[in-house]
Amino acid sequence: MSDSSSSSSSSSSSSSFEELLQTSNLPPPGPDHYTARRSLWLTGKPNHTPPSPQPQSTSHQKLTALLNTQGAIYNDAVWDGGVRKVWSGLSGGSTLKRPLPMNLVIKVIHSAWIRDDTWPGGAIAPEPDDVLPEGL
Repeated sequence: MSDSSSSSSSSSSSSSFEELLQTSNLPPPGPDHYTARRSLWLTGKPNHTPPSPQPQSTSHQKLTALLNTQGAIYNDAVWDGGVRKVWSGLSGGSTLKRPLPMNLVIKVIHSAWIRDDTWPGGAIAPEPDDVLPEGL
């Protein structure tokens, strides 16, 4: 394989961020370089349109409704109504077919931990002591 063919294959596999870096005039390594590179990362690719949100599937809507009911994490009907299946997938290393908001993922985990006695029934999580004050 010649040098030109290997360089073209490596450039075609470059990520859009790497392409953005190649076309940018960054300062030499140091704090200014870090700041400029971070700014590029946060800004992203020009003319990038985020994907349009997909409508929730009926199973996703059902799971959301189940987990948003009062006392859902202690309710066996909620657990058997779909939460157990989601927990089995997550704990088995599977990925979700569709994104699930973190607050609902936490409810799935909390519900499972109650059932396997990892989380003592009725226990309340302490307030975190490492949270930044509001306004910072």
